[in-house]
Amino acid sequence: MEVEPVSFVRDSTRNLLKINRRKHRDEESDLRRSLKEISITSEDIASIANKLKTKPAITAVDLRTLKNGLINDVKHCAVFLNVNGALRGLVRELTGLQVDRQCAAAGCCCNLALGDARVCTAVAKAAGSYLVAALDNLTVELAVTCAWALGNLAGSGNRVCSILAAQGAVSKLSDYHANQDLQVAAIYALLLFAYEMKDELKPEHLQKILQTLSKLELTSDSLHLLFILSCHEHFAESMKEELLEKLLKHLPSAIEIHNRQTKIHYNLIYILRVLANSNTITNEDKQFTEKEVVE
Repeated sequence: MEVEPVSFVRDSTRNLLKINRRKHRDEESDLRRSLKEISITSEDIASIANKLKTKPAITAVDLRTLKNGLINDVKHCAVFLNVNGALRGLVRELTGLQVDRQCAAAGCCCNLALGDARVCTAVAKAAGSYLVAALDNLTVELAVTCAWALGNLAGSGNRVCSILAAQGAVSKLSDYHANQDLQVAAIYALLLFAYEMKDELKPEHLQKILQTLSKLELTSDSLHLLFILSCHEHFAESMKEELLEKLLKHLPSAIEIHNRQTKIHYNLIYILRVLANSNTITNEDKQFTEKEVVE
């Protein structure tokens, strides 16, 4: 196979998280559009936002329309937040007793979380603790959507990550989740937290994440998460033996897949980097690996 430049590998690795975040947005947009194109204007968003001020005025249909509208145009996020009391009303629906409205409100939070840092900061402060609490909800759709929302919020930057971490998000997401869909969403969220927080991720959270990863099958997302965690200053001392064994068992198949295809097999890169960083490395090497992730 053709060997691609190291610079290309680094650039592709740096951009992978951002690509994942956009892809999730596009896929959700396609999923919720139905067979005909939905046109939702800024006026529609403002109208629904004003309805949220009064509980009896808002309906589940309104919330679903809002959810779709927030995806269709990122500017709609700012329109929504500019309506005083709208976000408070959305949190009210998220914490209400009607499951369909709770799920729709969580979807709105998830799509608001695709906005800029200002939008995400506002959502994290107002809804973060409720999104975290909903991870334990028995309604899987609600729990999964809240996990995606926390991940999207974390992807906006370190400041929002710190707000959410203080609300217990990292600890709760790091739990082992029996439901596979929820576990996948939690890994996605942790990926973004780890990427943004770097060494600011608390050692106890690092250890808890590694403990959970040792119980899971290796996937592209879990390997990517492990790769980012391997650049943490406390990684080598926190790495689990069971996880190392899994990586070594997975290595031959990753090499085989890499040799069969013409494109870079990122799983192999992640495994090799994690194995290298599991040993005692010098400060100079440490700074180099972190620089590759951050740039």
